[in-house]
Amino acid sequence: MTILDPSNPTAYNHPARPTLNEVDTGALGAALLALTKEVWVLTDRMMVMEEVLAQRGIDISAQIDAHQPDPDLQSRLNARGAKLVAGVLDALSGVARD
Repeated sequence: MTILDPSNPTAYNHPARPTLNEVDTGALGAALLALTKEVWVLTDRMMVMEEVLAQRGIDISAQIDAHQPDPDLQSRLNARGAKLVAGVLDALSGVARD
């Protein structure tokens, strides 16, 4: 059975080994640290940007929450997200990347 036949979605989810084992611990730790670092950088920059704008009388927090990106911005967001996911997956696989 393949994923194309969703009548039993668990039928195809039988990896040849456990998903994580002791060998994966280091890569998992590196991936979590890489992800945490990226999340912190983004959170930090967003908070600083909102504060700088607020100090200039521009409170954009609600606008950010409600914003709907246009196709060009969505494409850039998708590319940035794909890069983030690739970095996490590389770390899980033990692949070093800058």
